[in-house]
Amino acid sequence: MRRTLGIDLGTTNSVVAWLKDGEPEVVSADPEGAGTPSAVGLTADDGLLVGKEALNWVERDAARVITTVKRLMGRQFKDEKVQQALRRMGDGGPEITEGPDGGVLIQLGKHRYTPVQISAIILRRLKQNAEARLGTEFGRAVITTPAYFGERQNAATREAGRLAGFHVVRVLSEPMSAMLAHGLGRAKDEDAATVLVYDLGGGTFDVSVFTLMPGMTDELGVGGNNLLGGTDFDGSLAEHLQGLLDARNPGYEPLPGAAARIREAAERAKIDLSAAASTEVIVPTLGASGEVLSETVDRKEFEGLISDRIEETVRLTLKTVTDALLRPEDMNQVLLVGGSSAIPLVRERLADVFGREKLRTDVNPMTCVALGAAVQSALVEELECPECRAACPLDADACPECTTSLVGAPTVECPTCHVPAPEDTEACPVCASDLTGLTAERPAPSPAVCDECGEVNAPEAMECDLCGAGLHDSGGLKCPNCALVNLPGLVACSYCKEELPVADPSGVIPLPIGVHTADGLLTPLITAGDAYPTQQAARYDFHVTGNAGDLLEIALYEGDLQPAERNDLCGVVMYPLPEGITGTKPLTLAVHLDKDRTIRLETRLDGAEFVPAVFRRNLLTPEFRRRAKDVNQRFQTFLAEWGHELTPAESAVLKETAGPLELIVRGEAPGRSLDTLLEEADNLLERQKTVRWASALAFLYPHHVAELMPPEDLEAMRHHRNELQTTRKAGDFDRGNKIALEVLAMRSRLGEDLYQVMSALGFASQNGVNPALQQRIRQAGEGLTEAVRQGDFSRTDAAKSRISDLYREMRRNQAEFRAPTRQTVRPEKPAR
Repeated sequence: MRRTLGIDLGTTNSVVAWLKDGEPEVVSADPEGAGTPSAVGLTADDGLLVGKEALNWVERDAARVITTVKRLMGRQFKDEKVQQALRRMGDGGPEITEGPDGGVLIQLGKHRYTPVQISAIILRRLKQNAEARLGTEFGRAVITTPAYFGERQNAATREAGRLAGFHVVRVLSEPMSAMLAHGLGRAKDEDAATVLVYDLGGGTFDVSVFTLMPGMTDELGVGGNNLLGGTDFDGSLAEHLQGLLDARNPGYEPLPGAAARIREAAERAKIDLSAAASTEVIVPTLGASGEVLSETVDRKEFEGLISDRIEETVRLTLKTVTDALLRPEDMNQVLLVGGSSAIPLVRERLADVFGREKLRTDVNPMTCVALGAAVQSALVEELECPECRAACPLDADACPECTTSLVGAPTVECPTCHVPAPEDTEACPVCASDLTGLTAERPAPSPAVCDECGEVNAPEAMECDLCGAGLHDSGGLKCPNCALVNLPGLVACSYCKEELPVADPSGVIPLPIGVHTADGLLTPLITAGDAYPTQQAARYDFHVTGNAGDLLEIALYEGDLQPAERNDLCGVVMYPLPEGITGTKPLTLAVHLDKDRTIRLETRLDGAEFVPAVFRRNLLTPEFRRRAKDVNQRFQTFLAEWGHELTPAESAVLKETAGPLELIVRGEAPGRSLDTLLEEADNLLERQKTVRWASALAFLYPHHVAELMPPEDLEAMRHHRNELQTTRKAGDFDRGNKIALEVLAMRSRLGEDLYQVMSALGFASQNGVNPALQQRIRQAGEGLTEAVRQGDFSRTDAAKSRISDLYREMRRNQAEFRAPTRQTVRPEKPAR
């Protein structure tokens, strides 16, 4: 059975755990602590730094170290929350800018990284450390995120896990994970309890309310703030200390890294003040004149700086309780999670609201989220294929339906930019460095030590050579009643039938999910506080107005703002309206959420059968989707109008590019630079249009006006025609475009008059004009041929002039005809 790693991917620190003999255990590569700082940096010669070694580099060059990247995950640069996060990061850090697709880019050394890539580097290091310590490969992971993370943030977390080499089994909310760790340790005879989880971490604040009992772990309410956490307290104290330093040292000129050192000292002081009434803060040599920061900070002074933010957490906590239709006195226990929950002011305020006796301080706030993620790995009954969404057995290494890997991909580290990539990748997707020949490191397997007799066995042994006891547990939970380690996915012990202390949890939606309707507004389909997984699909009636060939766009957004596009896009499905559809028709949407908050949608138009579609989480903004939709529309129009003229090779190249465009329009990321993809698609289409047009010209000139062309131009045009045929058969767009540009230059040199004559005769020969005009053009053409044959230049010029007049009439007629456009239509709310 494949083993699964539980990962608390934190804003400031990340913790890893696994199930050992049915019980969760923290896996730490650091003998001094359980966590790895969530920091990535580059040395002066671009060597990779992760964790503490990255933090240690801050004093040398803060611009080459990124921390708190979690606050940027899954967001667009112009998002106000991103701008707030950047303002709170302080001075001296790396340059953070807007990417070509509207996302966030972080400059470290020579390269720019996305938050997903930075997180993937952290996750890969956590994976390597755990594998090296335990001698076990971990191809799967449960990764935790804040309860108030939305679809985009969860999508970014899942993508980071995939890049790091994991099959992400579940993206689990941090309070839910902490609840699982807490519930596993409850006595089997404890009564059902209503438990509030107060999770104040380094970068986020979450609060959730649960009902907990054997066989049930249900979330009743959720709230929080993704931009409120311990780093903000550090920032407030650092600003205070900086102000004191400036006031006492007029003309102070900070040395590089001074701000980062003050912030680091502020973080240490915050931790000290949780246990002491005051603390000394001393930071030497901060300025060009040797200025030293030396201050005594007492707890009351610190609490005064952060009290407003603590009160905000209390307000959000009470709101979450009341939104769940409960009262503070209904809480049986208050579970304190996250490093900043140790601040005495936090505990004082929660004691005021809920009673001191209800505060649980016996759970390690720093490790319980990771431990709960490991517990969750034993509660999963089946795997979901990330590609086709099929349900797969836990012992499957690949999806039985589509063969997609269910154990992650072995990864290599790019030697230039350090971003992980699958082992068989030829070029780095970030910096294009050659990755061929690189192989993934695999852990040396550890000996299997028998728990019964202590015998050391070979790593692959299934039973002890000495006493015959089983050596490898299956990754399930230990029964507290009979101590049997069960198979994963069970809710009751397979031996004594006793219910296990925790069950696969259900959650609630933090923000509503709705559909973008024709009026531009967001119409809710799933409201905030609704439980997931949903027991059955919720159905809603709409109608749609359009005609056959129009595209029905169903776009779901998460949020409570108006108009719809101000919210986070969850996914898009495009349906062409079938033949026979015209006017207004009824439309039914059926929406279901699974255990991972994946949206499943079914649509029924005009009483037909329901059509299923899976909404995958995505990171694309409406603005970027509009750009992609425009390029895709031009692609589809070109293929529809001229596809019959394309060679098989040309058609294959165009369809290969059209596929990723369709993904973007549906709201999915195609796994490469989006801005580059659109630029390449635009260029490809323009080159193909140029080649197609030049091919037509190279045929039409010799066919219709050969006698009016200079002999050398006629020969060159025929040569170009043959060359274009060869390049088009080969699908050589670069060579074809060069020849096409030569043809277009020749067309310009031959003059507009000759072009008009050729064009009119060509359209008439291909029935491209109305019959009456066609007859007149043909008659004029016959007159032109006769005049040229007789060498009558006066009649030749007159015939050319006549055909030019007919050409202009033809163009006027063509301008009056407009092919029906393909409209995009959206669901409309039925009249009440």
